[in-house]
Amino acid sequence: MVEIQCPHCVESIELDDGIFGLFECPFCEEEFEWNPEEEASNDDLFNTKDFLIGLCGPTIPSAIGIFCSFVFVDGWDTLIWFVISMLIWPVMAIIFLIYGFFTARRFMIFGTFISLVLMFIMFFVLPIFQ
Repeated sequence: MVEIQCPHCVESIELDDGIFGLFECPFCEEEFEWNPEEEASNDDLFNTKDFLIGLCGPTIPSAIGIFCSFVFVDGWDTLIWFVISMLIWPVMAIIFLIYGFFTARRFMIFGTFISLVLMFIMFFVLPIFQ
């Protein structure tokens, strides 16, 4: 027996092994399609949600801190807020990398790695060429 979730009502449904096709949910009476071969290949598709979480997750707190440092803070405190906001980025990226590694979310790891590469390019490589 295979236990799956109805895509409409998210109730658990048991199906016999080796069957596929169109089924009706006994709980919500909506039709759904079950094909175990297609589900196995869906893991190879690009997971956009995990990638964007990995890419934007570390950058958003840093971007908010940088924005606040220039808009709401005056004097030397602006520099302190800016530096602290920039230090948040790699710390958050490392946290996302560890979380992605332990939960086997490879596209989150990929997005976080791209975030770190972009940070490195933006703050260490581009200033050399100016």
